[in-house]
Amino acid sequence: MNKGIFICGTDTGVGKTYICCQLARALKIGGVAAGVMKPFCSGSRSDVRRLLRAAGVRDALDIVNPVYLRYPLAPLVAARLEHRKVSLSAVTSSYRALRGKYDFLIVEGAGGVEVPVTERFMVSDMMARFALPAVIVARAGLGTINHTLLTLQRLSQKKIKVAGIILNGRRGNSLAEKTNPQILRELTRLPVTEVKLNGTIDTEKNPWLTCS
Repeated sequence: MNKGIFICGTDTGVGKTYICCQLARALKIGGVAAGVMKPFCSGSRSDVRRLLRAAGVRDALDIVNPVYLRYPLAPLVAARLEHRKVSLSAVTSSYRALRGKYDFLIVEGAGGVEVPVTERFMVSDMMARFALPAVIVARAGLGTINHTLLTLQRLSQKKIKVAGIILNGRRGNSLAEKTNPQILRELTRLPVTEVKLNGTIDTEKNPWLTCS
């Protein structure tokens, strides 16, 4: 199998970790040997631990999260405050190790796709380097059409394949939430699925999430 997926977001706080955990659990239940990776983590490492628990794996924190920064900011900014440089070689080394170990690897991005990692390297550059299909996680409500289309535009420029879109955290009480999925399907011609607030992912109904 030896496949994987890159979970990116239209912004910070859209629920990338939640979606990664849901997907990891679904794959584990389905008998797939799936690993997790969060190359860049700023602030608390609690998200990394959540990913490990969801996948049921015991890889070392420094492998799953090769670049940890204390300040909850974009990696470039957090690294400057710590007077250090982000090690892209450490990220590549960890990625290769995990990709070779598991049948399927779930990689979580940091914030949006144009979050700066270094002065000349963005999250989208890492996505292009890994060459995994991307899944865009976006908010369910108002404003998500613009953010999602801009994200898609940038990924297209980088020649990154997009498997589909997840609208996360639907509460079901706004007109935007009700109309966004169909509009995005029409505008992007991509699979779009909705995950209700605290809801789960059905990979059987959404096989594109596992690239099958």
